[in-house]
Amino acid sequence: MEWDDLTARRLSTRELRIFLAVAHSRSMAKAAKTVGTSQPAISKAIADMEYSLGVRLLDRSPQGVEPTQYGRALVKCGIAVFNELKQGMNEIGFLADPTAGELRMGCPDALAAGMVQVVIDRLLRKHPRITLHIETTALYRELRERNVELVINRMPGLVAEEDFDAEILYQDSVVIVAGANSPWVSRDNLDETGATIWVRRGGRVK
Repeated sequence: MEWDDLTARRLSTRELRIFLAVAHSRSMAKAAKTVGTSQPAISKAIADMEYSLGVRLLDRSPQGVEPTQYGRALVKCGIAVFNELKQGMNEIGFLADPTAGELRMGCPDALAAGMVQVVIDRLLRKHPRITLHIETTALYRELRERNVELVINRMPGLVAEEDFDAEILYQDSVVIVAGANSPWVSRDNLDETGATIWVRRGGRVK
């Protein structure tokens, strides 16, 4: 038997959805309302999953349920599975109509209001049916959890993470702009920082 066939027999997408609902709500009853089924059906689905996988997925207590280490691993891959399915549906929709689609990206507020906004404006003028969503906080966590497709951010260097693929878009220099009589002009140790001083003289920057 192929590994994929074995996995399919052990776990269905319906069961995986039920388990994610239970893990998120920490309650069989709340998960039943979310999924639209009965609590006994939820309990049976979890029991069947634990039997098929041969491990305990949830710790039960009077306060509710909590994923075990095996359960947490299943939550992680379950989120990835449904995200991939969603991406696949979006890709099919894009292939059917290239002028429409959805893009989720992350960038800090400063970039979102500057360079990124210019690019977005041009893109929407060309493809007005595209929907864009921008996250401005916890960018790399959002990327790792697949809540965004890409992140545009300032970096002192490439991200040293195995699950990230980084590319430099452009080089940006940092400069200090100071008045001609500013104490910064007479400092000797600025060269050690690699900074450039721009001195303002007579209303012009030189």
